[in-house]
Amino acid sequence: MLSDLHEVQVQPVALERLAGLLGSDRAERFARTAETARARLAGRRVVNVNSTATGGGVAELLQTLLAYARGADIDARWVVMEGDARFFEITKRIHNHLYGTEGDGGPLGDAERRHYEEISLRNVARLRRALAPDDLVVLHDPQTAALTRHFTTPDVKVVWRCHVGIDTPNQHSERGWAFLRPYLDNLDAYVFSCAQFAPAWVPADRLAVIAPSIDPFSAKN
Repeated sequence: MLSDLHEVQVQPVALERLAGLLGSDRAERFARTAETARARLAGRRVVNVNSTATGGGVAELLQTLLAYARGADIDARWVVMEGDARFFEITKRIHNHLYGTEGDGGPLGDAERRHYEEISLRNVARLRRALAPDDLVVLHDPQTAALTRHFTTPDVKVVWRCHVGIDTPNQHSERGWAFLRPYLDNLDAYVFSCAQFAPAWVPADRLAVIAPSIDPFSAKN
């Protein structure tokens, strides 16, 4: 287990499960990609952090993708940060803004920022105890953004992945990004679901686009 954090246990799934769907050429390319990933990580752990273990697209995505990553002999972990009702009310407001909507219309002022940072700080000590030198930390969505400023050190690589956004910015999305931007400067990498979701201040040389995906064996698919 990762310290006293809530670690979600994910069982590995062998990559061979996908071979029949991919066909021989793509299956071989997939295997080579997994081999390259193992070599580049060189034994480093990949620790994913989000705000819930169940419900929502991110939890569903992590459950599937980390199972295949572990099946590829990559030490992929998943831990869940904690928050109270007000924290999640604030982050839901940000979430809706990034989608370009007003949401509940509530404020994102100094009081909201203080509470957002306070809850984030409560998680920092527990996360620090969980991390090892050379870990790659992948923080998911607005709930985790304030954690970035505590882990941008030479020993730990930090990636922030945003699963939400809007193709054409508007006043609501700009308000959401204005709240988050102080936490998102100078990260090692940024991942968005499509390039249009990334605000203009994200460095192009550190931006990666990973489209949403679904397990072909899931009931939803």
